[in-house]
Amino acid sequence: MERRPPAVLLALLLLAAGCTGAEAENGAEPAAAASTPVRDVEWGACGFDVPAGVDIECGTLEVPADRAEPDAGTIDLAFGIARSTADAPADDPVVYLSGGPGQGALEFVPLAFGQLYEPLTATRDLVILDQRGTGLTEPSLACDEYSSWVRETLGSDLPEEELAEQAVESLDTCRQRLLDEGIDLADYNSAASAADLDDLRRALEYEEWNLYGISYGTRLAQTAMRDTPGGIRSVVLDAAYPIDADLYGEAPRNAARAMEALFDVCADDAGCAERFPDLEQTFTGLAEQFDAQPVPVTLLDPTTGQRVESELDGAGLTGFLFQSLYSTELVPFLPEIIDAAAGGDVGTIGLLLSAFAQQLDLVAVGQQLAVQCQEEVPFSSEQTVAAAADDHPLVEGFFESAPTLGAGIFDVCATWDAGEPGEAENEPLVSEIPTLVLAGDLDPITPPRWGESISDDLPNSFFFSFPVTGHGSVAVHECAVQLTSAFLDDPGAAPDAACIEQIDAPAFTADSVAVEMASWQAEDGGAAGVRPDGWTEVVPGVFQASPLVSLIQQVVPGVTADQLLQQLGAQLGTGSPPEPVGQLQSPFLTWDLYRVDDLGQRVDLALAQHPGGLALVQLTASPERSDVYREQVFLPAVQAFAPAA
Repeated sequence: MERRPPAVLLALLLLAAGCTGAEAENGAEPAAAASTPVRDVEWGACGFDVPAGVDIECGTLEVPADRAEPDAGTIDLAFGIARSTADAPADDPVVYLSGGPGQGALEFVPLAFGQLYEPLTATRDLVILDQRGTGLTEPSLACDEYSSWVRETLGSDLPEEELAEQAVESLDTCRQRLLDEGIDLADYNSAASAADLDDLRRALEYEEWNLYGISYGTRLAQTAMRDTPGGIRSVVLDAAYPIDADLYGEAPRNAARAMEALFDVCADDAGCAERFPDLEQTFTGLAEQFDAQPVPVTLLDPTTGQRVESELDGAGLTGFLFQSLYSTELVPFLPEIIDAAAGGDVGTIGLLLSAFAQQLDLVAVGQQLAVQCQEEVPFSSEQTVAAAADDHPLVEGFFESAPTLGAGIFDVCATWDAGEPGEAENEPLVSEIPTLVLAGDLDPITPPRWGESISDDLPNSFFFSFPVTGHGSVAVHECAVQLTSAFLDDPGAAPDAACIEQIDAPAFTADSVAVEMASWQAEDGGAAGVRPDGWTEVVPGVFQASPLVSLIQQVVPGVTADQLLQQLGAQLGTGSPPEPVGQLQSPFLTWDLYRVDDLGQRVDLALAQHPGGLALVQLTASPERSDVYREQVFLPAVQAFAPAA
């Protein structure tokens, strides 16, 4: 990675993070898939850890690799059906279509079932599909060559141009391997995946079902509406990506719009405006400063966790903000992070850049490029994309350094051997199927105007935009879940959207943070206490308000406090374990308290030895908010934590 790794890394990971992402008379080939003989589903064990309390059945379905030549090889689609907890679930399930393209879906079941999938299971079963080329579906178009290159070049001081060439070379090596394995990249496109969907519906013997697509998944959903409408009862498009959009030509405008919207939101919020005045000027001045003199930044190797020293320039800073705006949970922290960087602390930026890099292993980059080089790139031009970057100085440097997001994508696709696009792959959708379209007004890649454009062309559609929201609404807003549930129950009626007006403003400052604690019992019965109400339990005993604020409450068997502290000291590079800063006597245990600052974050830690193991309570937050969260979350959790006898 060059001396400016964040810019290139983020550019290469853009579509991996969640986006690229008309009936037959539009020119689409009518679904020859509709006459494809239905094969039997093979049921078996899930290839992932099923969370406790989740009822999910897994299987595979063999489908033709080449839809024009059904006998020329097959693909084994991997899917799971998460059963609804409703007493009488509706007969028509929901199908989850993930983004990318290239992002798997099943691998997120153990990582984020409660956030991504559970909201869609309130009244219906949920079918979770790994699209052809992704996740556990075989063959996979994952590019380990590229993933390895990213990790191996973290912190490299090679020139940017040379690293960009290496990135393209690693992708070309992947492409050649896939071809040597007999994979025809032309088989991997949205029309083929839409045909797969229809095969799966018929194999599972559903008369009809509902589609939920997010990001690129919305483009796949639109393709299914166009090509195989016969079994689709209704569709939800979350962070919608129109078939006829010029993703690459419009990306700089979309990114700049979202950043400017963030600056405006802060300026309109009294607390944010007072604490972080002239946020836009601060950011643009900082980007210019970092371009003139890049600053040191610590990254974490996404595989080993080892620290790698690199540098952050203005393009990297812009890429960081762009990528962060995908996450609604990060939005309240962005003014604070920008302000900290202006004060010389880029630790949190390095931490988040490292977290973004970890997403790479969940994306089949080969499938992503196969789809985009067929369906998107042919309808734009290198000159259009380069000119778009020039028109938006706020993001120009980032897009100019982006090998697979800016104009460089045309060099990649020139050698990728993707197929030719279908005639309808740049035509707006025409459909009578009831559709709910959701948008976030801070979304940096699929702006609200895209959702409005789709909705305007669909006579039976409803469009809603959510304030101060990034890429995707259902996973972050109970209001969006309510609208989706109401729509699925009655697709012909506009859902009541009054709850949108009740969405709380972001807590841009520590003074606006307010947390209520609720009773909590560990799933294995090993402990009980209190937890922050509304925080997501990402894994048992780990609660998260955002990627930057979390609480851990666990009993770790077979580990002593000394062992953990020695490990922590080694991780911090201090050469010695942290010293306690105090002690707390709770009704159940005697706790030693620690406080550690690292990578722009502050960790409050409480340890107590117990017959069952080491009792641990850990709060992670920013230094600016740590005292507030300590009083509202950490200390109440320590006081109430009660390991089983």
